[in-house]
Amino acid sequence: MLRISGLTVELGGHPVLRHVDLTVRRGEIVALAGEPAAGKTTLVRCIAGELAPSSGEIVVGGCRLPADPSAARRCGVAVVWQDLALCDNLDVAGNVLLGSERRWAMFANLRFHAAASDVLTSLRIPIQDTTRLVGDLPDGQRRLIAFARALTSRPELLVLDDPTAAMGTAETSDLETLITGLREQGTTVLLVSRDPEQMFRIADRIVALRHGEVVGELDPRSGHPDDLAALQSGQRIDSSARRQLTRLHGLSDRLISADPASSLSLILSALGSALSVQRLCIHVADGGALACEAALGFTEPEIAVWSRLAVGDAGGLAGRAAAGGELVACDDPRDDDWPGLQAPSSQTIASVWSMPVMGPGGVSAVITAFSTSPGGPGRDQLDLLSLYAGYAAGAVERERLLRQVTARNRVLETTREMLETLAGPVAVADGLLIALHSLCRGLECDEVALVTRSDAAGLVWRSYAGPDGTDPGAASQQLVDGAQAALGEPRDGTAGVVGRGAGHQVLVVPFNGPDGPTALLARWESQAVTEQETALVENAAHSLRLALEREAAGIANEEAAALRRSRQLQRGFLSRLSHELRTPLTAIRGYASSLMAPDVTWDHESQHRFLARIAAESARVGRLVDDLLDFSAIESGVMRLQPDWCDLRLVVEAAVDCLPAAESARVTVICDRGVPSIWADHDRLEQVFVNLLANAFKHNPPGTSVSVSARALSRTEQPEVEITVTDDGIGFPSALAASPFEASQRHRSRSSGAGLGLSIANGIVLAHDGWLELAPAVVGTSFRILLPVEAPPGHTAEGSEVTAPGPAYAMTAAPGRDLAAGAPAPGGPR
Repeated sequence: MLRISGLTVELGGHPVLRHVDLTVRRGEIVALAGEPAAGKTTLVRCIAGELAPSSGEIVVGGCRLPADPSAARRCGVAVVWQDLALCDNLDVAGNVLLGSERRWAMFANLRFHAAASDVLTSLRIPIQDTTRLVGDLPDGQRRLIAFARALTSRPELLVLDDPTAAMGTAETSDLETLITGLREQGTTVLLVSRDPEQMFRIADRIVALRHGEVVGELDPRSGHPDDLAALQSGQRIDSSARRQLTRLHGLSDRLISADPASSLSLILSALGSALSVQRLCIHVADGGALACEAALGFTEPEIAVWSRLAVGDAGGLAGRAAAGGELVACDDPRDDDWPGLQAPSSQTIASVWSMPVMGPGGVSAVITAFSTSPGGPGRDQLDLLSLYAGYAAGAVERERLLRQVTARNRVLETTREMLETLAGPVAVADGLLIALHSLCRGLECDEVALVTRSDAAGLVWRSYAGPDGTDPGAASQQLVDGAQAALGEPRDGTAGVVGRGAGHQVLVVPFNGPDGPTALLARWESQAVTEQETALVENAAHSLRLALEREAAGIANEEAAALRRSRQLQRGFLSRLSHELRTPLTAIRGYASSLMAPDVTWDHESQHRFLARIAAESARVGRLVDDLLDFSAIESGVMRLQPDWCDLRLVVEAAVDCLPAAESARVTVICDRGVPSIWADHDRLEQVFVNLLANAFKHNPPGTSVSVSARALSRTEQPEVEITVTDDGIGFPSALAASPFEASQRHRSRSSGAGLGLSIANGIVLAHDGWLELAPAVVGTSFRILLPVEAPPGHTAEGSEVTAPGPAYAMTAAPGRDLAAGAPAPGGPR
């Protein structure tokens, strides 16, 4: 609706307005603010056509406005002046309709006052008597009459020059309601006011004038009167007190939730906005020097020049501020005042200030501001620097405490991991490697090693963790030299540095281990060793020494247990041997004594019968001895196999042929065509089937039938063969079903023989990496055998000893097997 471009007005040779640009949209209320003599009234006079500008143009509704009040009215502009411009000698009706009288109303006084009353009523102006002289009315009603007169022409742009001056609160509220109602009707309003609260209540935008220039705009919805006051006084909005408080509150909220590493950057950013300074940096005290932790407005190459400064004159302004504990400022800084200011960005730097940040132990940091204005900081800027320095001190202290807590937590966590590993079920040899990896992470070092010295082998690397893996051959020469030096010193479990060179340190803890002098070593490439690292290495060495002692004790216990078990096996073997051999030897001795009796002569038939009995008992003794030897080999965990490719049908048929003719005739063999040859010991497998078949006939009544079936299993990951031996006898004794392969129970329940058949069969199957189990059967007894088709990975070569997985006689029914599916159950033990 209104566009002002480059408007300049000079009065008496003095510029009143300078290149004013202003745009007001249709239906918008724009407030024009400014201190006295800012040029507000001059701008209104130009819009009203009363004053010709020196340059620039004013466009109202698309029509360029000349310096003519009548032209302004024709373009739809109406003005309510601050001095009202009323005719005090006229009544209310005359002032309201002044300039817009109708000819018929001029000659009818009653109709003239009625028309004025209608105007006032439509505007909700509470003036009933239109015949009173305006000069007799209060100032507030006079302003309402001036407002009503301006609206009689139904203007598109209404300019209000401080309309509520000297009005009461109620009248001001009524007028503001009227103005907002005009906006809803589509009338554009340019409001000149001295009341900031009023502008923020009813305006859509606020434009600030200062010394005849537009210095800024505000959105009343997000701005504040303090921001308007800052614009009118020539300050930046960000420097207003409210903005400073808002910035501090926001900074406090962000510091609470922000990562501690970014706290100083947040503080610098907020401080730069508060001081209107674009370049700042903060140096934190670090081991007698100042390290740059955050910077604002500088490039990386510029920061690199002064990333680390000395405390004192050698560190320039920041070093002197840290040494003296007070603000240091200078104009036209030279290179000796601040290194690197010869960079291109320094061309705009007019002054530098360095403010020390005081912490619990003295100066903890230094904040440096690079200003484009000469001179030191003003009082307000000093106050802001001190205020933000307090925030920086808190952030630096929090970061220091956090580093301490993190280091302590790292030590505790590493110690916990090592203790859990070394005290857990993992073997000590594996636990050492895991523990050293945890220690290497906790120490943040490059490599860690546990070394023992042996008189025979020299240095023995028990475990090693480094950047290239766990191979001790990759250990650095510094670590090797440190081990040689450490193992030659007294071993008291105290940490010490044995190797310190350019860029590396080796920390070692020597102690007396169960295998000889032992040392724990850690090497850092470019990091100083702290007290936390030293304490952690000493604690780790103590834990490792206990683990090594526990390992040595475990080995000694295993050797003692093996010796006791060997003696028990010997005693058991001799006991079973003497018990089982007593009966046949007694029979042999009795028959032989009878034959050799000098006073008895036996006929040929009796002699043959005695000799047959002696032969039978001798054969029984041979079988007993073979069974006892096989069982002893199985029970001790070692069995000798001669594997080769075997046809399973031939193995079963050979076992059937070993039975007496009457029993072999009652055996049925069913072998699927798809059953492949298997890698196994033919004779040992034949012994398995002989034992199972012999037990089936021995422990069942005469006439019992036995069936042997074989089939291939293809649903398992490793191809297998399933063989079942089933009889229709009286069934397996329930008292023995829980542990069918335990020799002692079979021995106690047998009717004759050693009762080792099932135990030996189970041991042979296990030695083939197979499985033997008592399967459920509706009638009789059923045994199920699973054998791999091929030799398992790592299986022993032909003719060598095969270690069975545990004592065969202790094996029970197959846990983890799905009997119905004929395959191992998922997750079940092999």
